[in-house]
Amino acid sequence: MSTRLSPKKIKHDIREDEFRSFIVRGFDYFTENPMEVLKIVGAVLLLVLVVSAGYSFLDSRKDVANEDLAAALKIYQAPILDEGATPDDEKSPSFASDEERIAKAKPMFEKVHGAFGAGAAGDVAGLYLANIEAAAGNPETARATWEKFLDEHSDHILALSVRLNILRFDRANGKAAEVAEILEKELASPSKSMPEDVILYELASTREMMGEKEASLSLYQRIIDEYPQSPYVERARQLTTSSAG
Repeated sequence: MSTRLSPKKIKHDIREDEFRSFIVRGFDYFTENPMEVLKIVGAVLLLVLVVSAGYSFLDSRKDVANEDLAAALKIYQAPILDEGATPDDEKSPSFASDEERIAKAKPMFEKVHGAFGAGAAGDVAGLYLANIEAAAGNPETARATWEKFLDEHSDHILALSVRLNILRFDRANGKAAEVAEILEKELASPSKSMPEDVILYELASTREMMGEKEASLSLYQRIIDEYPQSPYVERARQLTTSSAG
């Protein structure tokens, strides 16, 4: 299903806790399905686009950036059809393969990133390009973009999703011990860059991957006890209950 965004329909009352909850639920799937990262991050960034549009795309230049980014997103989210693909249809494009879709969307994102790299639209376009590179088998290129974004925008609304992207990407590629060390330091830090329930869940998942069952269950239990409203609670309960049984 394609997603159509209209600046006129953008609502200004999207709450950041809802956004965080969306990120958390979406990225849970990445651990079990690393090859789906492109689709997951695409969904996350679509929501970010709505938030960014509502708060940032106010003057004429930003309106142009928003329109160009929306056009790129329409291509990027276009459906894949076995028959009757219409890649040149401006209103309802469709493609015969993901490769064809990406081939058309990528230069559009590059255009937005090149022209509006210092603004919200350019940032989002750059992250889409990073995700495309990751899916194409160029993880170091993608990772460099993610790290650069965090260096320049550590407090940006996208920062949480990008941090999760890096951590889960590294964990899925044989760096679980390094990820655990980073998360332990983050958990102990008085100035955390991520919400504590997110840190606990990521650390629990990492310890679980490393075969440290008791440590992971203890961390899941902390989420249940200390953060009953966390979007991770249901998953934590499932894991602790199945282990007890």
